[in-house]
Amino acid sequence: MRKWMLFGSMVVALMICAQLVRASGVGGREPQRVTAVASPPDTRPPTPAKRHFEVNVTPEMIRHSRIYDVLYFVDVVYGVAILLLILKTGWSARMRAFASRHVRWPFVAAMLYFVLLSLVTAILTFPLDLYGGFIVPHQFDLTNQSFAAWMGDFGKALAVNLVIFAPVAAVALILIRRIRRWWLALWIGSIPLIILGVLAQPLIIDPLFNNFQPLRDASLRQALVDEASRAGIENKRVYEVDKSKQTKEMNAYVTGIGPSARIVMWDTLLAKLDRDEILAVMGHEMGHYVLKHLWKGIAFTIAITFLGFFIAQRFFEWGLAHWGAGWKINDRADPAAIPWLLAVSSILAFLLSPVYSGYSRHVEHQADVFGLELTHLNEAMASSFVKFAEDSKADPRPPRFIEWWRYSHPSLGRRIDFVLAYKPWEKGQPNELWRK
Repeated sequence: MRKWMLFGSMVVALMICAQLVRASGVGGREPQRVTAVASPPDTRPPTPAKRHFEVNVTPEMIRHSRIYDVLYFVDVVYGVAILLLILKTGWSARMRAFASRHVRWPFVAAMLYFVLLSLVTAILTFPLDLYGGFIVPHQFDLTNQSFAAWMGDFGKALAVNLVIFAPVAAVALILIRRIRRWWLALWIGSIPLIILGVLAQPLIIDPLFNNFQPLRDASLRQALVDEASRAGIENKRVYEVDKSKQTKEMNAYVTGIGPSARIVMWDTLLAKLDRDEILAVMGHEMGHYVLKHLWKGIAFTIAITFLGFFIAQRFFEWGLAHWGAGWKINDRADPAAIPWLLAVSSILAFLLSPVYSGYSRHVEHQADVFGLELTHLNEAMASSFVKFAEDSKADPRPPRFIEWWRYSHPSLGRRIDFVLAYKPWEKGQPNELWRK
């Protein structure tokens, strides 16, 4: 599934307490200590005598980026249209009647309805998921994953969503029925869900899709430990993950909080970046940790969903007053009303995308600044961004509107320009973010 759909899956579920988190479980808790394992042979490219700072932009890169720009907006329109179709044709009311007829308890009936709705929408949106998640990556040689393996991941993601959000949706309907200001109750209820989701994802959900293990390269591991120590980070877990079975692209990220916090590097990144590039990229990731971006992101999400729930209630109840009878919806807590609540929440999440994206670009820029101040590896960071763009076939300088609306990171071209120019230490100026 594409990124917006996963984000949408989370925001909508939290807004209605019914469907929306980044689906990615049954994995065991990871050990608190990282044991050393045999170091594999070093197959990374050697540090070049001269680095490359200009992205070789090809028509293929532009076409690939524009496809996903269009799909981003098509996903929203098509997804909302499917939900409205389910309401208009009476499918929602019929699924509600089927669930009530076959299940005696209203709570379980609501869960069954949610499962039926999720399966129907998964079938109807499958062509877009297939095109964006499987066909396009193969067209542009960004994956070797088989269709069977892709379908396995697709099915697991759907199953995880059903297990988590069917009971959440049923609880949400109870709150909607019993509490007049139900938007406030759902918002308060979403807070522990957000925190629990961030805590549990790397421990339970992510291991369903990939194998994670402590970084095996002993030399690189020690270099990263030294780098983390300079950043003020002690005993931080660093993992590598076998993403090469799903993609040829590269990535690294910080995930989890408390006992689940860790830095993760894709095996594709370890194979394609040289040592200094990896240290530069990991300086960026350490910046996220030191600057507490995960916790700040949680706080930002809680704040923005407060506004989202408030607006959603008004449009949800207004829509039911105008069209609810035609949709054969009995009241606001009728399970058959869930598609309308999802449609409203999806539209709101889409309209709030520039706010979320702008905040995300801000913290990503801060992480770039921190990483440079920590490592002084400006050229290595710039060359890594060049590799990211060329490897992912991404337009390094997308249209400004597209970047403003949906990019979670500053464009790679903009980042390359910045990291090559930012050197306050050469002018005797103080650092902005990293304090020795």
